[in-house]
Amino acid sequence: MILQDVDSLLYVDTDVLFLRPLDDIWAFLKQFNDTQLAAMAPEHEVPKIGWYSRFARHPFYGATGVNSGVMLMNLTRIRKQQFKNNMIPAGLSWEEMLHPLYQKYKNYITWGDQDLLNIIFYFNPENLFVFPCQWNYRPDHCMYGSNCKSAEEDGVSILHGNRGVYHDDKQPAFKAFYEVIRDYPFDGNLFQSMYYPLQSKFLESVHTLCGRVPQVFLKQVENTMKKVYEKRVMFYAGSRVRG
Repeated sequence: MILQDVDSLLYVDTDVLFLRPLDDIWAFLKQFNDTQLAAMAPEHEVPKIGWYSRFARHPFYGATGVNSGVMLMNLTRIRKQQFKNNMIPAGLSWEEMLHPLYQKYKNYITWGDQDLLNIIFYFNPENLFVFPCQWNYRPDHCMYGSNCKSAEEDGVSILHGNRGVYHDDKQPAFKAFYEVIRDYPFDGNLFQSMYYPLQSKFLESVHTLCGRVPQVFLKQVENTMKKVYEKRVMFYAGSRVRG
């Protein structure tokens, strides 16, 4: 409601790291059908160990809920939409709905805005586009054993270090990524200054379940290095031809 001149945006928590270009997740906006106006990843892949499916005291989306740490929003559509709800028979706009919804559920929500979003999309599932877990990969996807199939196949696209794992020793695989990217000189060599240190740090995390799947964490970094190298080769070759 504040950003009236903005059509769409990508919201992320401050503890996410992009392991591939932002353009790739932005492209999901073009995959929205006529009713979809936001996109998130599931909160969990396995209902029996998911938070919402075990503990939630309010409605939530799907079998495991959704996580709002990475969220695409088509603000134009959101501003125009009348949302179904369990407060009045008629639809409500986003602005009309949020405060009454909070008042109704404030004693039952734990995760703030994320819980409210789960309630909204429980009543309006046709408005949500769900993208794969690789786009919001959290410790929950490996700390009990690897359970994010899309990350196993394509690698992690966005790493979400919730639970403070970048700053403690509970999940050294996540901390390794944070520290290497934090210290990376962005004019440096990707292999020497990022990929090699990542491989070395991962050797220190093999005693954890997350550390036993290094290919899940490293695959997209490898793809990015390859693309950067190919672009440089093509640029160099083009320069020589013009010269």
